[in-house]
Amino acid sequence: MIRNIRLGYSNQHDKREKATRIEETVNMTDMRPYPNFVELSTFIKEAFDSLRAPYMQWANLARLVVQGLPYDVQSLVELETYINDKRIELRKAVLIASEHFPEEHLELLRNQARMSKFAWRMLKSNRTVNIKHGFTLVSY
Repeated sequence: MIRNIRLGYSNQHDKREKATRIEETVNMTDMRPYPNFVELSTFIKEAFDSLRAPYMQWANLARLVVQGLPYDVQSLVELETYINDKRIELRKAVLIASEHFPEEHLELLRNQARMSKFAWRMLKSNRTVNIKHGFTLVSY
């Protein structure tokens, strides 16, 4: 069984034009009331670790862009796409963990993943890594 969670913001005056919907799918086939802490923390740690090198590569390319120096456009686009796809997966896990675990467990999870509280909050945000927002979103 798959359950869809809809989060949204809508303006009272014009719901159709200004409504923003984020649809996330949470797999509930095991019918456990809470996610398994060990499985979720292992996933978050591995996913965050897999982003460290791409974050650093992206930051190096983005610095060239900001400084107006020559850079490889294709590499930057590929890194942004890869990072944003991974962040979507990781964001779902972070949101689930934040909803279901107490702060003590979240602190343990962040320590296991070697992730700061700021990095955790940035993963909860729904912004994409690009030249405008990227430097506040990436941490390695």
